[in-house]
Amino acid sequence: MFKSTAIRRMIPRFVDESRTHIQLRELPRSALLTDLRRLCIRNQLLGVTDVAIDYHRFLPTGRAYLTLAHTKHLQKNLQALEKASVGSLTIKATSAPAPRSGHGLDRTGTQRKVFSGNGPHGGMSSRMKHVVIWGLPGKISEEAVENYLRDFRLDNVDGKIGAVKVELPANTFSLYSRYLVRPTSMPEAHRLVRKLHMTYYQPEHWGRRYQLRARVVY
Repeated sequence: MFKSTAIRRMIPRFVDESRTHIQLRELPRSALLTDLRRLCIRNQLLGVTDVAIDYHRFLPTGRAYLTLAHTKHLQKNLQALEKASVGSLTIKATSAPAPRSGHGLDRTGTQRKVFSGNGPHGGMSSRMKHVVIWGLPGKISEEAVENYLRDFRLDNVDGKIGAVKVELPANTFSLYSRYLVRPTSMPEAHRLVRKLHMTYYQPEHWGRRYQLRARVVY
């Protein structure tokens, strides 16, 4: 019995050594890019060219991806991460194929880009300057959201207007809506989150019906 257990432990796990991505799992949902970069430094990972938090509708999934410069770094990095942790949680690391972008095409056939907020960086090309806001009324318009945020400095989102609705998955319905905005700077993004998170949308009219949440998308 002892011998068979020892033999099993000596058998290496299968790793596709042609891959240049590592998926990290069981991360704290509060983990930031700075936490993951410290993880790479602490465990002396080699050839990491990008660190990306994985999102679903712009909320963290508890996963992240490391992009490597070359396949030769994969095996050594996986070994270095075998007992790694972020915060107080032990994480898991596996080789992974290149993750997909979070963008798709509009189901209405207009061929406009849809912001699903899925995948690494939420599918956004510009990093650490977007804020996702949810808990808004389900039928609120982009213009109404922009007007509500008029005290904040916002840029256009990917060439669109300043607030873009995050699309619901197909065949789903919600009484609430989710919007993506792009403040002009990181300090402005954090200011928006501090001012808006856990407040109520137009409480003089709706009372406590619509409690807002906001967070920076990394």
